Amino acid sequence: MRILIFGASGFIGRHLTHAATTQGHDVVALCRSSSIDGFHGEIIRWQFGDSLPESRIEGVDCAIHLAHDFNGLQGAQWTVRCTMECIEQISALGAKRQLFFTSYSAGGHATSLYGRSKLEIEKDLKNRTDVVIVRPGLVLGEGGIYGKIAKIARTLPIIPLPDGGRGMVPVIEIDDLCHETLVLAQSQSDSREANLFEQRFRSLRELVETEAIAAGKSPMILSIPSTWMMAALQIIEFLHLPLTIKTDNLRGFLSNQKAEYISSI
Repeated sequence: MRILIFGASGFIGRHLTHAATTQGHDVVALCRSSSIDGFHGEIIRWQFGDSLPESRIEGVDCAIHLAHDFNGLQGAQWTVRCTMECIEQISALGAKRQLFFTSYSAGGHATSLYGRSKLEIEKDLKNRTDVVIVRPGLVLGEGGIYGKIAKIARTLPIIPLPDGGRGMVPVIEIDDLCHETLVLAQSQSDSREANLFEQRFRSLRELVETEAIAAGKSPMILSIPSTWMMAALQIIEFLHLPLTIKTDNLRGFLSNQKAEYISSI
């Protein structure tokens, strides 16, 4: 297949470009970067707001939408608008299938800015038959939110966790996510949604302790009421101090406990 990947230089995008190329697909990568480590296919420098180079992306069989602008409210609104414009344009160019990566944080339970923006796009895609909504769990690997969690687990002697890390998290390994995504890209199924995460959820504490043990560490887990942790993060953000995990991440994590999505795999 000829596969177009938006946001190809991100954590999931990098792995997906390599996985697709390994399987023999012709990949066109759209991203802000001019290079992706280890990838020697076609890269087009692009970001939301740029025109799509139609002459270079004609003949695409499937487009995969991973791009997101994390620049606050303005970035979220820009993401919604530009994603829909890209989907319309790719469809007009003849692509028969598109995959839009949403979030487990999107839904009636959505409270985070990220989750709400993803939900808005989901609603806009409701009546489209050529777009599959892909909802991954927390992606395990060296990157993304989990990469930050793993780094904390491997280095800090004391790790504060909201409510002791009892909250359960849907997860999927990055290689498994790439495999399932490429299956969807080639599928002829009429299903319009795919929830990609393992059947068994894991607690945040289990994830942290697993990474710590693998690194030969035995940190103390400090249970902090989630309301206290949220307040502390808001103060730190107000002071413009660097943060590994932001309030929107915590807000999404907490609201996810109310979600009732069922795994498709």
